[in-house]
Amino acid sequence: MSSPPTTRVSAPRRYTSAVLTVGVTASAVFFVIALLGDVAAIAYDAGSVTDVGAVISGLSALSPWAWATLGVYAIVATPAAGLLATVAEYASVSERRTALVALAVLAILTVSAAVASGLLSV
Repeated sequence: MSSPPTTRVSAPRRYTSAVLTVGVTASAVFFVIALLGDVAAIAYDAGSVTDVGAVISGLSALSPWAWATLGVYAIVATPAAGLLATVAEYASVSERRTALVALAVLAILTVSAAVASGLLSV
């Protein structure tokens, strides 16, 4: 005898996919702008990657390093944003275990970034 088939609702993945696609596309656009600015020799100033104010002012001046820095910000933030979208999607279909695993991975990424930046010492 066979048991009746169980219907399992799978989480929609369109938001996670969209977040990852937008993040990668945005970072690619920022890197292309930086490359074009470098080829056009718009400006050769540079600043600190951690100085957000300098990056913002460099963006308005079309400084290649600022656009490349924005590309780095986007590509680094993309996985975290994708994990948040995954948590939301799996929580919406009551897949708590998978949502918690995604949150755990996000916590590991956060702690790793804090240790790497020197904000947290172990």
